[in-house]
Amino acid sequence: MNNPLYRDLPSNALLAGVFSMLLASSAFADSSVTLYGVIDQGIDYTNNSGGHSLWHIQDGTYDGVYGSRWGLKGSEDLGSGLSTVFRLESGFSAENGQMRQGGRLFGRQAYAGISDNQFGTVTLGRQYDSVVDYLQPLTAPGVFGGPIVHAGDIDNTDNSFRVDNSIKYTSPNISGLTFGGLYSFTNTNAPGRGTKPINLSRRGL
Repeated sequence: MNNPLYRDLPSNALLAGVFSMLLASSAFADSSVTLYGVIDQGIDYTNNSGGHSLWHIQDGTYDGVYGSRWGLKGSEDLGSGLSTVFRLESGFSAENGQMRQGGRLFGRQAYAGISDNQFGTVTLGRQYDSVVDYLQPLTAPGVFGGPIVHAGDIDNTDNSFRVDNSIKYTSPNISGLTFGGLYSFTNTNAPGRGTKPINLSRRGL
């Protein structure tokens, strides 16, 4: 596609196929689409910046609880416990309006998939790995936000990177146990673009 809005969306063909199902089934099933967003911005004071004190506006991406973002998420009930799901999420700087995640339109998340009440959910696209799903909520960054993060966010508990061209499975809740895994088809070593990771995680009991 030549439209620049689509160039950075991962797994274009797969996403397009799922969105087609969403549109095609709209006449026969209940659907839900939610527009959401967060603006996290504050004023920072540094007592010695080049020999002088400094006041400046700082977006929450650096030292707040959340990075500013807006997004769309939705689901389409196909009946018998089956539904389609999607999420498109864009990160931006509240300081100057620039897009985050390398200027991508939907750099935080862009995926679509199928969910079944009995068998779980499979999603495809640009999404977080299983560390974010299962470990991050139990860590200090998950509780207190950006100020408490390992240098370089080496364990991704601050949600710094996502995985492109990935397929992820999330189980239903089975007597208090949930588990999941992710695999990326991307062949690149560029940070945040996916490096064929395989994640397997569980939570509960």
